[in-house]
Amino acid sequence: MDRKLLTLVFIAFLVIGAGFVLSTTASLPDRVASHFGAAGLANGYMTRAGYRWFMLFFTVGFPALMVLGIGWLPRLIPQYTNIPNRDYWLAPEQRAQAFNFLTTHALWFGCLLVIFICSVHWLVVQANTQQPPRLAHGSFLTSLGLFFAALLVWIVTLMRRFRIS
Repeated sequence: MDRKLLTLVFIAFLVIGAGFVLSTTASLPDRVASHFGAAGLANGYMTRAGYRWFMLFFTVGFPALMVLGIGWLPRLIPQYTNIPNRDYWLAPEQRAQAFNFLTTHALWFGCLLVIFICSVHWLVVQANTQQPPRLAHGSFLTSLGLFFAALLVWIVTLMRRFRIS
């Protein structure tokens, strides 16, 4: 996918994710169960406003920081870039190609993060509809498993891209 189009897709994910958090936190109780133990029972609470700001940061701010860190920071400080065959890929002949791939790959990772964080937020919203609040353990593990599977694909793609044939 074209990097400019993917950038627009990532921005759309951020906007939709923020809208999702804002629209769903309005229905939460004043005291939101926000942390859950291994059995799924709530063991930590926040105010609705505090939870809203917390989730907005993690839905928008954290993915944006990750995209900047993976896709932009290597351009500023390439000597700290840790990729396979670093000397080859950061040589002047390959550098632009490597940085473009890192930026594109970072945008995909940002989209993945927004989806995962929104899914966890939705599980928290659903947990707060019950008395006492209880997180759906199976759904959380499924979301986490899907995220880790996608992350594994992302890592393998990154490693394969920077090998030397």
